[in-house]
Formats: sequence, structure tokens, C-alpha cells
Amino acid sequence: MKIAILGTGFGKEHAGFFCKEKLVNEITVWGRNAEKLKEIEKGLGVKTTTNLDDILSDQTIELVDVCLPTKVHAEYAIKALCAGKHVFVEMPLADTVENGQKILETAKECKRRVFVDLFLQYEYPYQLLNQIKEEKRYGECLDFYIKRQTPHWWGNLDLDNIALSLMHHDIDFVLQLFGESDSIKTEGRNVRPECSVLTALMRFKNAAATIHADSSLADTCPFSVGFEASFEKAFIRFFEDGYQNGKTETKLEIFTDEKQEEIKLVPQNCYELVCHNVVESILENKASKLDIEHALLTLETIAAIEQISKGTK
Repeated sequence: MKIAILGTGFGKEHAGFFCKEKLVNEITVWGRNAEKLKEIEKGLGVKTTTNLDDILSDQTIELVDVCLPTKVHAEYAIKALCAGKHVFVEMPLADTVENGQKILETAKECKRRVFVDLFLQYEYPYQLLNQIKEEKRYGECLDFYIKRQTPHWWGNLDLDNIALSLMHHDIDFVLQLFGESDSIKTEGRNVRPECSVLTALMRFKNAAATIHADSSLADTCPFSVGFEASFEKAFIRFFEDGYQNGKTETKLEIFTDEKQEEIKLVPQNCYELVCHNVVESILENKASKLDIEHALLTLETIAAIEQISKGTK
């Protein structure tokens, strides 16, 4: 398959992942910065262009990967769909529910597929938890807590931005686990400029999930993610702390009445797995957990959380 990638920021990383994909035989990267494109071309051996029409008019390119700022996801995804391409979009799907719906409607009109980079589905601890829940290995999951905490490393994550820009993967994972929520409550505050704390409580028929995000940690703190899951017959805990110096601390444990067990983490690159799933799903016409419909539900849930946190709902 021939693919194109829009963007030279994280698009460069995506190009590296797709270079390892055996089902991809040609990659073209588009961007506006000629110097960055030269670096990418030299470093990865891919084609580059500053002319978007080179990609849109090339009928042999089947997939366009949109790695651009969220506010222009809809604009470029729609252009690619109208040019007859399948589309892979970085998470979050779009900046608004309306724009997300426009992408979906265009995909249906053009009879093309849209995939969204919901990479948490391919992180081993989250995969394992999902499998345990589906199998009811320890009974029902009754209560779930998931967090994402960071120093001020990622731009403006105040109360107006934190749900869309920091919590989206965790919100999506909760929806993957439990389905659409029955109710949502939030508690949040701005701590200082561009830094906030937001907690959302989502209730389901037989369970509750708490999603916590904090963008106000001290600079020496790690970027920290993790979850705690209370089942009828077990408690599962996972955390991963990543420091600026490259050090990472991580642990996954399962507690039952009989024993405490630390689970060995399976090394796998979730981004490479996502890229493979997208290409394979197109070539073999297979369903995918990365299809746009679920990402749109996530975007709608984010919008609801934002409204509630502002006291307008």
C-alpha cells in the first residue's frame, strides 16, 4: 500500500512507524517546512512534498495520515476523503463534535473509512485489563479509576482545554470498557495559568468510573498515567511514571484473596500496532476498534464533560 502523511511534527514519528510496516511499500510526507522535509527524507528514505495536490491527485495513494493540529483535522481529513483516500487521524478526532460529525458524514458519502489513533487499546496493561473484564475472570468490574498527571510540558491545559487535550485517551478507554455512560459529574479548577485539575465521575448500569487529570504538577514530577480496577474477586493496579531524563518506572499488579502477583509487562510498540491495524483493516476490509464511530462518541463525551465543568449543563 502507498500512503501519505500530513505533518512534520508527530508526522515524522508516524513515518518511522509506517517504515517498519511490511504492508506499506511507499510513503510520502507533506509539510510546509522544506528543511524539516529534507531531514525526514534523508533520515527515513521516504518521499516528501510541499504540494498537497501531489498527494490528493495521486490515485495510487490509498491512505492519508493526518498528523496536524487538532483544529485543522476536519479540514484536511475531508479533503483527503473527497480525493478518494481512506484517512487515519491523530487523536482527538476533531476540535468540536460538529467537525467530527462532518468527517463521518463525508466518509459515508465518499464510501471511505476513517481511523483514529486510539493507541491506548494497544498498550499491554490496558489490553490485558480489557481482556480480563470481557472474560469476567474475576467477576464484574464494579469501580474503575484512571489518571493522567503532568507538569506544564504540553502547552495550555487549563480547564477549557484539559478534557480534549489531555483526558481524551482515558475517556475513550472508559467508554471502550463500559459503553456509553448513564450520567456524568465533574469537579475541576484552574490552579494557575494554563494548568488545571479536572475529575469526571461517569456512572454506568453496574459500575462507576473516575477519570482524573492534573496538568499542574511540579517540574520535577514525572508524567504519570495509570489505573485501578476493583472487580468482585480482585483488585488490579497499574502505573507508569516517565521522567524528563528518560527514566521510566512502571508496575502492573493483581491482588486476590489468595495472592499478590506482579505481572510481567509484554514489550510492544502500541503505535506500530495501531499503524498495522489500520493498513490491514483496509487491505482485508476488516472491522477495527479504531473506526471513527467510537472516536466520535468519545468526542461527544468530552464535549459533555466540558459543558458540565463550566456549569452550563
